[in-house]
Parts: sequence; structure tokens; C-alpha cells
Amino acid sequence: METPEIKHMRDPSSQPPPQPRRRKKADRRRVLSSRMSVLCLLVLVLAFATTSVLLLVLPRSTKSLIEKRDLAAFPKFTLESYFSGDFTAGVATYYDDTVPNHDGFKNLGNSFKRLFGLPKSDNSVQFVGKINKITDDNPTSEPTPVPMNNDSSAGEGSGTVLPAGAAGRRMDAVPANPDPGPTADPFPNQEVEGKDIIENIMIIKQDGHWRGMEMFAGGSGDAYASALNNLRQKVDPSVNIWSMPAPLPCQFYTPEEYKEYVADQSQCFDSVHQKLDPAIKPLNICSALSAHSEEPIYCRTDHHWQPLGAYYAAQAFANAAGVPFADISTYTSKKIENSMGTMYSWSKSADLLSDPEDFIYYLPGVPYSAVYYDQAFNFSWDDDDLFGAEVPEDPYIVYLGGDQYIVKITTDVQNGRKLLVMKDSYGNATVPFYTSSFGEIYVADIRYMERNLVSMIRDLGITDVVFTVSAFSVVGDNANYIQAIIDQNAGESVTDPYPQPGPTTAPPAAGAVD
Repeated sequence: METPEIKHMRDPSSQPPPQPRRRKKADRRRVLSSRMSVLCLLVLVLAFATTSVLLLVLPRSTKSLIEKRDLAAFPKFTLESYFSGDFTAGVATYYDDTVPNHDGFKNLGNSFKRLFGLPKSDNSVQFVGKINKITDDNPTSEPTPVPMNNDSSAGEGSGTVLPAGAAGRRMDAVPANPDPGPTADPFPNQEVEGKDIIENIMIIKQDGHWRGMEMFAGGSGDAYASALNNLRQKVDPSVNIWSMPAPLPCQFYTPEEYKEYVADQSQCFDSVHQKLDPAIKPLNICSALSAHSEEPIYCRTDHHWQPLGAYYAAQAFANAAGVPFADISTYTSKKIENSMGTMYSWSKSADLLSDPEDFIYYLPGVPYSAVYYDQAFNFSWDDDDLFGAEVPEDPYIVYLGGDQYIVKITTDVQNGRKLLVMKDSYGNATVPFYTSSFGEIYVADIRYMERNLVSMIRDLGITDVVFTVSAFSVVGDNANYIQAIIDQNAGESVTDPYPQPGPTTAPPAAGAVD
């Protein structure tokens, strides 16, 4: 039997009515929630509309400095392209690729990927593209004879294809440090915190900073050796011809457990140098650089060496050539802060983006003058400076106006020596360090020069020629350019047009996409 108390609790009619204060409070919450929802919707619509309008009316980007390329152009309308769908697809690509502040949005997107992405395993490596382990039968190990006549050009076996971007004495008679063999790890006690290989680029955190490195797979270097041998036969025996290849950073900074994926560049250079005419002077600078590998001698975010690395290379060459050489303390250092070069533009690594570096270059402490010519050796302009605009996204453009010019430097050195630097972009940073060593210095890029190399050496009175090209150029297709400039315009006469009047062009604009 229910008691009156229980019946009273179960009977809703017997419950006291809700208090007016609670009902009003709940109503206010509902109204406030509804208003906030409407407000948020309005904010989102307004933000979307504003962004859409800005994307349509703001100036669209035309170049990407971090990706080093021209962005998509608006497609040309034709009936055929319209009905095939190519025109509309091109319009979509144009608006997607040329977003205003393209580089800023690209950096922001990479930052979000890094912020919300999955953490990397300390011991994981991601291989993208075809990357093979280096085996014992790699062509860097056993040299083969290279003919020394003009008709021979052995084929190249450069191994893994990597991003573009790319009578004297034998080696034991050149006054240089003996090579100790495979380069020791400069950070033997440093824990490697993360590793990735992206399109044949290794991204690694080492010594507290992220570094990007191209992977070197070796190669025969036959075309390089054959071209230098041919040049040796065509120029006067009194001219010194030097081979000083520039090693890549993977020679010094690849972790021990991943060295099976890179070829030893020191062994590669020695193998190539054994194929040279004994009248060519080879110089392997791997050991000279290895002694300074704990210093910032290579860029972390770019594929080049830092100017400090170029200094040690130039020092090794000056010592071997028997010319004076100024200590780096006599130079004035300048800094390009927050530099971000090709390793980021090729890999789009958010880790590299989050860890920019300083690019430090050095101004000579001795007087000099410079003359710039186009690649056909026509006068362009003269200057008292070897350095141009500072561009953090492309720090190497600070040198020599880029790679597109032949440059002549005149110094106060009175030793009768004239140097011709035949280079790819690696050679640019060495040039200022020769201003205390040679009376005149000519600089030309093997990929672009339009004059005959033999005539240049003969007619300009060159006493020393040094080939400073990267390891990739030694074993890859760039070596074919050397034979090409030996053969082109054969027999011509080369005359320095300066200071004769002629068409003068302005120095290259800052930030030009190479």
C-alpha cells in the first residue's frame, strides 16, 4: 500500500511548478546559443567571401623564389582547346598556381603539415624514387684507360639520376694532404633524430639542425677525363691544367648506417684522376675539407658548399699551385640571414623550412676590379665588386651575377700568373679567395661559354686553368660541355673587348628565378 508521501512523489500534478528564474535562464541560453550560431555562420561566410574577392582582385604571383620557377600562365583560348577541356583545365591550373603571395601560402601550408603531421620514427627512412645500395662493382672502384685523342668520348654511367637543380704530376706527387680513405662521421656521438630520403634527397636532423643532401651514386667520369686529356694536348705545355672536383656534402654528413647508399667521392675522384694525362695536375680536396667538417662548410638548406668550405678548397689549390694566399681573417664577412635554398625548393621539406640558416660570404681585403662579359665574351659592364643582391631564397646569386657571365678580375698581385676558373655553380664561391693569389682571374661556366676554350687560353695568356665542378658534373652529362667548348669555333681568335665601347647591359635583377 502506497503511503500518501509516495503517491505525492509519483503524481506530476502534485509536483510544484518550475521556478520562473530557472525557466528564464534556460531560455536565455537557447537564444544566446542561436545567436552565436548565426554569428559564426556570418563570420565564416564573410571570411570566405572576402578571401574569394581578394584572391580574384589582388595581383597574382608570377614567379616562385622558393621553388625557383615561373608559375603557370593563363592559357590561350581556342575552340579546339575549349571543347577538348584543355582550356578550362588550364584556367584552373592558372588560378591554383598563381595564388597571390604564392610562396607565403606554400610556407604556411608546410608549417601546418609539420604541426599536425605524424611524428617521424627516430630510426625510419623513407625512400622515394629509385635508390640503390652501392655495391662492390660500382664503377668508382676500378679505373679503365681513357683514350687521349679528340675522337674518343667514353659513355657515362652516372648511376642514380638526381635533381637538377645538375705534362704534370700524378696525385701522389701533388703537395696535398694524403686522403685517409672513407670519411669519418663528424658527429659520432650525435643521435640522429630523424631521416627521410625524398626524390633522392636525404633530410636528416644532425647536430641539432636539419640538413638536406643529394645522394651521390658514383660514375666513371670517362667523358670528364677524356675532355681534359684532349685539352692538355691542344694547349701549350707551359700552361698548368688542374682538376679540383668539389665533393658533395653527403661525403661528410651521411650517417654511418646509411653510407651503403652513397658512393665514396674521394675514391671516385682518385679513380677519375688515374685516367688523366700525367701532364694534368689532379687535386683531391676531400681530405682538406674533412679536416673541417665540424665547421659550417656546407649549406644545410642548399646543395652548395658554404663560402667557408670554398675557402678551404681555394686554400688547398693555392698551396698546390705555389701562389700566395690570404688568411680568412683579412676578409670582411657578411651574412644573409634566414637563407633557404634548393634543398627546400626541391624537397618541400617542412623540417628544412622550420630551420633556416645563415649564409656567410667574405669580401676580399685587397683592391681589385671586375669586368663582366656575356657568354660570347662581349663587354657588358665593369664594376669594383664581385657581389650582387642578397636573396635569402637563392643565396648563391650574390656571386658574379649568377652563372650567365664571363668575369675578369684584375688584382694588385705581381707574379705573372693568370688563372682561368672553369666551373659550374660550385666554383663561384672560390673566386674571391684568389684575389690575393693571381694577377688576373677569368671565370667561365662550362655549361654556357660560347667561345673556344683553347683560343681563350692561348690568346688571353692564361698560365693556370682549374676545373672546379661538382661531383655530379664530373660523372654526369655536364662533363660533355667541356669537350663541346674545346671543339666549338675551333681556330678562332679571342680578343678582350674591354675597354672598347659596346652594348652595356645592367647587372641581373635581384631574385631572378634561375
